Amino acid sequence: MQLTAHPTAGLKKSSQAADTLKEKKLRRACGDFEALILKQMISSMRDSIPQSGLLGGGYADKMYQSMRDDQLSREMAGGQGMGLGEVLYRQLSGKSRSTVTK
Repeated sequence: MQLTAHPTAGLKKSSQAADTLKEKKLRRACGDFEALILKQMISSMRDSIPQSGLLGGGYADKMYQSMRDDQLSREMAGGQGMGLGEVLYRQLSGKSRSTVTK
C-alpha cells in the first residue's frame, strides 16, 4: 500500500472553479491597487491645502486622517471607483470587452 498521496489529491476540483478562485483573487488585487492609488491621490490633495492652524494637528490628527483616507479610498474603489481596477483586471485576465456598453 502506498502511503504518499498526491499533494493536490483532496483539492481536485473542476478547472472552472479554480479559474473562478483565480479570477476572484485577481479582481480583489486589482481593487486593492485602485484603492491604493486613490488613497495616494486623496493624501496628495489634502497635503496641497494650506493648514489654518485653528486645530492642533499633531500625530493623532495625522493618524486619524490617514485611517479616514484609507477607508474612503476603499469605499470608492469598492463602488464604481475610477475604473482603473476594472481596466487592470481585464488586461491581466485577458478578458477584454469587444462591445462597449452604454
